[in-house]
Amino acid sequence: MTNAKSSHKTMLKIGILSVSLMIQAASAISVAITGMTKSFSGHSATSIQALVTIPSFSIMLFILLSNWIIHVIGKRNTVLLGTVIALVGGVGPAFTTNFVVIEVLRFLFGAGTGIYTSLCVSLIGDSFDGDEQRNLLGLQSAIATFGSSLATFVAGVLVGINWQSTYLVYFMLLPVIILFAIGYPKSSDTADAKPEVEEETATKAKTSHKLPLMVIVGVLILFVYFNTIMALYTNSGLALQQMNMSGQGMLGTSLAVAGLLGGVITMLYGPIYKALKHATPIVVCLVGAVGFFGMAYASNMWLFTIAIVLVTATALLVPYVYGVIMDSVPESSKNFAISTAMVLNNLGAYFSPYTLSFIGKTVGHTDPVASFIICAGIMLVLGVVLTLVLLGRNTNSAKKNVTVAK
Repeated sequence: MTNAKSSHKTMLKIGILSVSLMIQAASAISVAITGMTKSFSGHSATSIQALVTIPSFSIMLFILLSNWIIHVIGKRNTVLLGTVIALVGGVGPAFTTNFVVIEVLRFLFGAGTGIYTSLCVSLIGDSFDGDEQRNLLGLQSAIATFGSSLATFVAGVLVGINWQSTYLVYFMLLPVIILFAIGYPKSSDTADAKPEVEEETATKAKTSHKLPLMVIVGVLILFVYFNTIMALYTNSGLALQQMNMSGQGMLGTSLAVAGLLGGVITMLYGPIYKALKHATPIVVCLVGAVGFFGMAYASNMWLFTIAIVLVTATALLVPYVYGVIMDSVPESSKNFAISTAMVLNNLGAYFSPYTLSFIGKTVGHTDPVASFIICAGIMLVLGVVLTLVLLGRNTNSAKKNVTVAK
């Protein structure tokens, strides 16, 4: 009996954790941008780059709708529905050359992903607690990062066939569906779902959801950050082509390796924050600026890869801002605040090609390499804003201490 329970628990963990494998894989097909640019010569580079970011927009929309879907069909069915829709939308472009159809399918991929994204964490909270829960949350983050890197690497291999083959990477959702269906049985979808939703609704009715200024600033910083960071995926292939750099086929591997190293760095956020405190995001922005400058002026693929690693290390900004949000809002408003941040993250990612195109036209430099210099400038501006916020925080703390002393 004990062995049966242990086996069931292990399968439950595998089923729940497997869901996180492809939640960050929307940008995996960025290695196909160069090939798509040649095939769709009648379309602007911006519209082709937007194929990478369209899922971010639909993810945002369906994160907002996911609570209603969960309430109607339950958590298990919501995950299965979302992963199946993501699978269809993901692999669909491999079988068509119609640009509009590809746009629709990319939207569909994001919609499916958005439907089940919030459950990647909440299912762990439903089934586990204490140290076991914390360990699984750490694994969940690591699996999401690993999945993104693996998908980028596989896409980099597939692009050697042709750009359409790149979309076959989303067949990786098939084992996710199977593992979840087996590991998370119908019996796990308990009747607590309705009370949970009702309790959440009641809480929302009692709370005005006014966000503190620090939270609003943090959410806006994340919007700008994701608006900037997506250039790493949308512009890298085109920039290498512009620089006529040898070894361009290494880009998929470079992005995958950088993603893994970025994930490791993010896992070290705790000790890094202990050392740097509230200066952490300022240092992160400076590192990001150096990385983007490095990408713009790299003379070979090795230096370009090192610069990519520096840019991916800026992911440390995300847990910092989420930490500020969690510390600044009451318990009843945390879900609302985090959901708002997630929506703004995806909105920022979606608008990235259009924002960079607009800034490029404004300054008279619209080429891919110039976009990296623009991104470096944005990271520096973010660093200045965060420095001012830190100085304001320190000033307020000093005033409070003087008041208490009096």
